[in-house]
Amino acid sequence: MYKNKENIDKIYKDKLQKPNIYNTFLPFYDTVKQQSLETFEEICENLSRIIQLRELRPGFPLWSSKLQQFISLYGFCFSKTDHIKLIHLYLSILSIPDLNYSNAKTSFDIIDELLNKSRLITRDDLIIDWKILYTWIKLILFNNDESYSLIALPNDIEKSLLYCVRSCRPYFSATATQEVLDEFRPWLCPFDSAFSDAMCYLDLLLPVHLPPELHNQGFKLWLPEFLSIWESVCNNPDWEQNMINIFSFVSWCNIGYVDWEPWLQKIFTRILKSFSLPVANVQVSTQSQNYSLSIISTWIVAMMGNGSSCLQYLRDLFTAIKSFYHPSNTGDFQQDLVSFLSKLSQAFVDRVHLERKPDRIWHFNPPQSYRITETDITDFVNCVKECVFISIFNKAHLEEAAKACQCLSQLRPELIVPPLVELLFSSINSITEPHRFTSIITCLAGMTRQIVRQTPEFSQGQTYVLPLLMAVLPGI
Repeated sequence: MYKNKENIDKIYKDKLQKPNIYNTFLPFYDTVKQQSLETFEEICENLSRIIQLRELRPGFPLWSSKLQQFISLYGFCFSKTDHIKLIHLYLSILSIPDLNYSNAKTSFDIIDELLNKSRLITRDDLIIDWKILYTWIKLILFNNDESYSLIALPNDIEKSLLYCVRSCRPYFSATATQEVLDEFRPWLCPFDSAFSDAMCYLDLLLPVHLPPELHNQGFKLWLPEFLSIWESVCNNPDWEQNMINIFSFVSWCNIGYVDWEPWLQKIFTRILKSFSLPVANVQVSTQSQNYSLSIISTWIVAMMGNGSSCLQYLRDLFTAIKSFYHPSNTGDFQQDLVSFLSKLSQAFVDRVHLERKPDRIWHFNPPQSYRITETDITDFVNCVKECVFISIFNKAHLEEAAKACQCLSQLRPELIVPPLVELLFSSINSITEPHRFTSIITCLAGMTRQIVRQTPEFSQGQTYVLPLLMAVLPGI
C-alpha cells in the first residue's frame, strides 16, 4: 500500500500529527517512513480485530504495548482523525462492565500518552465524558477491598489513573461543571466525613480549562462558594489541601479572569501560617498537613500581573520570614522555606516561558494586559534574590537554593551573576570559610549558560570566564 514514495511523502507532509523529528536525520529515513506507516496500520488492524472478537486477553495488552513502542520510536506518526479514534477506542474500553484492573491500567497509560501533547487536539476536536473517569476513581481510589485482600490492584494503577484524569480534564464538556456540582454539592457539609471525599472528587474532576466565553458555566458557578467555605474554616482540615489545589489550578488556567485582589491578604496569611515557623523560643505546633509548596507557588505566580498587589504581599511575606533563612536559624522549617524559593522561581520561569512561546497551548492564553512584563520580571527577581543569596550558604539545602539561583539568572542574569562572582572572588583567599567558596561555586556551576551568553542586557558575562577558571584551577 505504501510502496509509492511520493504517496508516503505526501502523507508525512500533510496529514501526520507530530512525527519524531530526529528520525529525519537517519540515513535510512525513507525506510523509516514506510515502516512507520505499515506498523501503525498493523496495530490498528489488530486492535480493531480484538474489539470485534471481544477477546481482550492476551491481544489487548500486547498491541497496546506495541502502540506505546510505536509512539516512542516514531512519535505521533498518524493523522488527527486516527489520533482521535484511538482515544475514543480506549475510552470505550474503560466503559466495558467488569473490565479487569490490568486492562484498565493499560488504557489509562495509553490515553495519557495520546493526550500528552494537548496542543495537537483542542476542545473542538474532542469531548470526554467525565463519568467514565468518575467510575474508575470510585473503584480505585476509594476501594476498601484491597486492604482486606479481596482484590489485587496492579502496581502504580493509582498513579496511572491520576495522570489519565489530568490529561482528560481539559476536554470535559461545557456542562460538566454543573453535572459535577450536582453530584457532589449535597456532600459539602464540613461536619461530615463525606466532605473530604467530595473535595477529593472535585479536585480531580472540576473542569478549569474552559474558554472565556464558557466561564459562566465553569468556575463562576462554584469559586465564590468555595472561597467562603475556605475562609470560614481555620483548623487545617484534611480536605483543605484539595481546596488549595483547586484554587491554584483554576488560577493558573484562568490568569486574568479571576479577581484575587480581595483575597490576597487572607491567602498570604494562610501561607505564612502553613510554614509553622517558631516564635522566639516557642515552637509553634506543626499543622497536621502543610500546604504543598509547588501548589502555593503556582497559585502566587498566577495571581501576578496587571498591577496586582500580589507582588507587594510577596515582598511582605519575605520580609516577615527573612531571618529564618539565615544558616544559623536551623530547624525543620528551613527545608520548606528554601524549597519554596526554588519552586516559586521555577513557577515564574514556567509562566514567562508559556506566555512568550510562539505556539502557545490553547488552554493557556492569558489576556495581553495580564501577561508578565519586563518590569514584573525585574521586580520579582529583586523581591526573591535577597533570601536566595542567604539560602545558598545553608549547608543542608544548598541544592534547592542553587536551583532558585539558576531560575533567577535565566530571568535577569545581570542581577544575579555579578553579585555571586564578587562573593566568590572575596572568598577565594579565605581559609576559615571553605563552605562559603564551595556554595558559591555550586551556584555558579548551574548558571554557566547565562555567564557565557551575550545579551543586550548582560554582555559582560564572558569577562568572568577566565578569572573563574583561574580561581578554581588549584582545586582541579
